[in-house]
Amino acid sequence: MDDDLLTFVVFSKTNAFRRQFTADGTADLNLNGISTAEFTLDDDDELLQFVTGDSGRGARCAVWFRGAERMRGAITSTPGSGPIGDVTVRIDSDMRKMWQWQGWPVPTADLAHQTTDYRTITGPSETIFKTALAENVARLGVPWTVVPTHGWGTSTVVALRFHPLGDKVIPPLLSDQLVIVLTYDDDGHPVVDVRQPRTVPGTLTIDSGVPDRFSFDVVAPTATRVIVGGRGEGADRQFLEVADAAREADWGEIIEAFADARNVEVGADLTPYAADALTAGAASVSVTTELVETDGFLFGSTFDLGDLVRVSLGPVNSTEQIQQVAITSNASDGTKVTPKIGGIDPGDVDAQLTAQINRLAQGARDQSRR
Repeated sequence: MDDDLLTFVVFSKTNAFRRQFTADGTADLNLNGISTAEFTLDDDDELLQFVTGDSGRGARCAVWFRGAERMRGAITSTPGSGPIGDVTVRIDSDMRKMWQWQGWPVPTADLAHQTTDYRTITGPSETIFKTALAENVARLGVPWTVVPTHGWGTSTVVALRFHPLGDKVIPPLLSDQLVIVLTYDDDGHPVVDVRQPRTVPGTLTIDSGVPDRFSFDVVAPTATRVIVGGRGEGADRQFLEVADAAREADWGEIIEAFADARNVEVGADLTPYAADALTAGAASVSVTTELVETDGFLFGSTFDLGDLVRVSLGPVNSTEQIQQVAITSNASDGTKVTPKIGGIDPGDVDAQLTAQINRLAQGARDQSRR
């Protein structure tokens, strides 16, 4: 196995080993999201029998780089051309199940016995994530193992009513900068855990040679106080107002926001919903940049996906999380590794539009399940 090139290990749908090989390809590793990879084969390559057609239906693939498995998942697409053409093999990581499995109100009962409107889970973000996942793994009877919680993260609340798990339980983890880790047992079954990020030593500046082209954005708060609406209708509805006095004094204005929590139980504490809304409406100073590997800043050695780096770029002096690691591997040209920190580039109109569409789609899914 050449540690400096992407190595692909193909398994059957029952996790039986098929082939291991090095090929030109790419891998995009995404923090707490669906990582993807692809490689290309000639249309007469004998390896195709293991990834396409009846013998390859349901095939799985692991992606190795620099001596470690970086992702594993299903082969989900194999577009090709011919004659005398090629086939592109695309892999989606097993994190896709977070959006393919739903959180049932009563995960221990069948559909005829869903006796409550919502499954409400309160606690640290790691505990919420693992509780919801473990309950629905048991409901589905799939051979996933969820490691017991460490109790990391801030206390919050989620309510599940046939929502994709990822819509509800992953945002609190991201807010707490916690990192989901998928490993695999000897039978190829996923083991799910969460780790705390490590902080990379030093500060990344332009002089360090690590940050490439960068953009930054300074955003004023969108909420300084929140009204939460709980259960009930009209005049009988439960309300709570929470104000951030320090934020209002700092910015010199009052900005009201509303948070809908009608899915809570009667008399439930609405404070976590207010806290979440205030966090979402906080002022932000962010930087987005691609990073260049150096001897002191090397993926798999000095940093990993989800780790924290201190940056001093333009007006931004902050600690940011590594959100993505993109790997391009080519036997003739070598390998390029591009880590990325920050959110969406403020100047990337297409990416901004995609993010807005995703938010609208999630909102529609939320409304359709009430």
